Amino acid sequence: MPVALEPPFILLAEDNQADVYLVRKSLEEHGVGHELRTVKDGEDALRLIAEMGSGIRCPELVLLDLNLPKVGGSEVLERLRENPECAHVPVIVLTSSDSPDDRGDTVRLGARAYFRKPMQLDAFLQLGELVRRILGEASNAP
Repeated sequence: MPVALEPPFILLAEDNQADVYLVRKSLEEHGVGHELRTVKDGEDALRLIAEMGSGIRCPELVLLDLNLPKVGGSEVLERLRENPECAHVPVIVLTSSDSPDDRGDTVRLGARAYFRKPMQLDAFLQLGELVRRILGEASNAP
């Protein structure tokens, strides 16, 4: 009997419900089968990261807004990298910021991509292609 593979678990840390909708739409648009878990602030993200590896499986991908309430996205990314079970998980930073400092911080903390939230729907939907590519690369890694 063939084993059913679980869809990729994607963690989305995003407080803006319109952006959550657009992320879901972009994943659907690009045929990314997924289980999406959403947290609305940095505290919830940190709580979930603390449980990963002991009861909650690590996500295959994290979509992380930099400007989260309570605890910022950079600190969330730093804490994810400190979790020995999930330090390898690819992260795509979602942000409206084009600050060189923000870009530098996320690169230093090991983000795989920096996706600046565009104003146009078609441009936002390209996030799904980026997610599909990164998930494909992760599944082909040794």
